[in-house]
Amino acid sequence: MTGDHSLEAIQERAALYAVGALRGDDARQFEAHLSGGCDACAAEVNAFAAAAAHLADAAGPAHPSPSVRERVMERIVAPDVVLLDQAGVRIVRSAGLAWRPGRASAVEVKVLHVDAERGYATKLVRMAPGAALIPHRHADLEESYILEGDLLVAGVEMRAGDYCRAESGSVHDDIRTRGGCVFIAVQSQRDEWLSQNR
Repeated sequence: MTGDHSLEAIQERAALYAVGALRGDDARQFEAHLSGGCDACAAEVNAFAAAAAHLADAAGPAHPSPSVRERVMERIVAPDVVLLDQAGVRIVRSAGLAWRPGRASAVEVKVLHVDAERGYATKLVRMAPGAALIPHRHADLEESYILEGDLLVAGVEMRAGDYCRAESGSVHDDIRTRGGCVFIAVQSQRDEWLSQNR
């Protein structure tokens, strides 16, 4: 190995080598230097290799906030299910979309459209029997239309064909289904989630 052999230079090369970032001629020269019996460099490589091995364990798994997760999921739409999206007209074959986990347990969604400019999403929501939604405060107007099943909203049991409009600032704090349901919802992506149940 040629060049600087100061402690700082040794540590820099050893660190790069330990994580596989020393490449080409630099890596070959450093390996030849190690083979030559430099105890100082070998010790630094061993120390950095041990530290690097623990880096993966140092940070816990990342769990994005529900709002980040929802925004990402809303942008994942298979191209073959969007039959038309031009001249201001969008047609989506929802049967081709996969149900994805919603914010609450036993609740799934299919995102049909995201209006990023307005901050709105149109989605199908499916709730298993006994499921409940997370309480939330509406940042803007929310509209829901029941397609099948039952949904208890503000003490009123809604059935297929029923419509609910919730104004900005209103709170949904006890929405649940007895036998399961599917409904379409148009809602703000800025709603405030008041608690988590999962």
